[in-house]
Amino acid sequence: MILLRIVVAAVAFVIPAALSAQDADSVIVDAVSFEGNRAISDRELKLLMFTRANPWYEIFPGVDVRQFDPAVFRSDVERILARYEDVGYFEAVVDTVVARYRPGFVRIRLRIREGEPVVVSSVRLKVLPGDTWQDSTRLTDALVSRQARPMTRMGRESDLRKIAEILQNDGHAFAGVAVDVAVRDKRADLTYRVTPGPKCRFGEIRISGNRTVSDDLILRGLTFRTGDAYRKKDLANSRLQLYRSEAFRSVSVGVPDTAAHTTPVAVSVQVRERPARSLKLGAGFDTEEQLRGLLEWRHRSFLGGGARQLTAESSASALEARARISVRQPYILGSRTWLEMTGFVEQERPEEVRVKRAGASAALERTFRATGRVVFQVRTEVVDFVFDSTRTTLSVEYLEDRRDDFFDPTRGLLAELAVKASGYRDFFKVSGECRWYRKMFWRSVIALRVSGGMILSRRPVEAIPNFERFFAGGAGSVRGWRLNRLGPRDPSDLPVGGLSHLEGSVEVRTRLFSGLGMAVFADAGNVVADRFGAFDPGRLQVAAGFGLRYLNPISPARLDVAFRLSDDPSQPGRQIHFSLGQAF
Repeated sequence: MILLRIVVAAVAFVIPAALSAQDADSVIVDAVSFEGNRAISDRELKLLMFTRANPWYEIFPGVDVRQFDPAVFRSDVERILARYEDVGYFEAVVDTVVARYRPGFVRIRLRIREGEPVVVSSVRLKVLPGDTWQDSTRLTDALVSRQARPMTRMGRESDLRKIAEILQNDGHAFAGVAVDVAVRDKRADLTYRVTPGPKCRFGEIRISGNRTVSDDLILRGLTFRTGDAYRKKDLANSRLQLYRSEAFRSVSVGVPDTAAHTTPVAVSVQVRERPARSLKLGAGFDTEEQLRGLLEWRHRSFLGGGARQLTAESSASALEARARISVRQPYILGSRTWLEMTGFVEQERPEEVRVKRAGASAALERTFRATGRVVFQVRTEVVDFVFDSTRTTLSVEYLEDRRDDFFDPTRGLLAELAVKASGYRDFFKVSGECRWYRKMFWRSVIALRVSGGMILSRRPVEAIPNFERFFAGGAGSVRGWRLNRLGPRDPSDLPVGGLSHLEGSVEVRTRLFSGLGMAVFADAGNVVADRFGAFDPGRLQVAAGFGLRYLNPISPARLDVAFRLSDDPSQPGRQIHFSLGQAF
């Protein structure tokens, strides 16, 4: 009876609120549809329009009801016609039908006759003056606009951008490019007029905005010097290298608008510094680490000069506890090389890996292009604070990161390869991982991950330190198993790890609303005691499942439900994982 009263009260409140939004003169859009469009999809056309159908939840209080405005609708049609011209359909016609099927409501239908597109008949380069540029073939090969293809605005803009980029990276700092279009009988002749201008060199470098960071350090962070041949990409690379010092909030590296179009070319470097000191506190929770805390203090101008960083940090969770202090010096051997010295104490707490370590490391990092870096590291540590367990390891790691976002990527790839050698119990460890992302239909992203590795040693697996062996299973691994529970176990059912490891995952992520998404996934992998056993496809263990994603601006939160599809009597058939960040 109480429930019935609540429903009646809700209906009595909602319906008058919805009806009050419709006065005698208002007209509500109930539906918008398209006919005849082939070159442009319904979804893209709807995104071009401000006139849209009202959502199903319009009956609820507080939801703005969209009314039909003829002036806005006319601008929508003009916008659609302009979009058709952008993709080469200059004869497109849009007929509109606005049908009032009941008082106060209309349905809109747009009937589109696209016609035939304008096709590129010829593409010419006209270099002025003709004797200043001898490599026209390279410019022609870079063009998007080609014979027999539709002429599009995006294609022409891309051509102008690419021609200018090639010239500017070849030293022509003030190159100019324009395009002439002649259309006749649905055929277009494109003529690109190129004015290379003089070949230039970098001139005076003017630095501004810095207070504690010295001019000398900023100059060391640039990838070019006064007198070097001008290349526009050096400006972008220098900006990236200065950002990587973590000393600046903003960096601008470019040629002033007032610069004379002569050589040498003056360059302006404008920076805005970060605070010299910062303190960061952090906390989080997931089903594996439980409660995690972080405390970090950073000095960004240690011993003066700016950009030399001293960092002291500690973190603790159910899985580990760490404390470290490090000094990081940028631009050791040029703008792309960094040196970091670190002292540490750490404890890994899982029963299968339980260990304490203390030591120091030195790492030399070299960046390549904008996306790659290689790190050489020497690490010496004492295991469980036993003197005769001192060991030194040498490692080399290469990382290529082309993702468009660190926390929630939608395209690009991440590839990592690491090689580690240790004289302590003589072993050689190789591991690698590759992640790939691509956008799909309907706001979806497909994500793929493959990782694996092996340990080469003449000793049996029991002689390899357990914290160096491979483990699998958990929220960031094969999700149908609990943390580290996929692989060999001892008679007491405790995981012991293995010498070889292989994993793979595929996940389709779909954004449902602005802050909510979902995912379906399949994972496969295994850890085997011998060196090559994990690479046998017949031994892979499989799981699949689904999950929800809360897409907040800081880091996505995820809840995954995974079902084990391979036999393992020691594990439940279902695992639930809650964590921060995407699985990969």
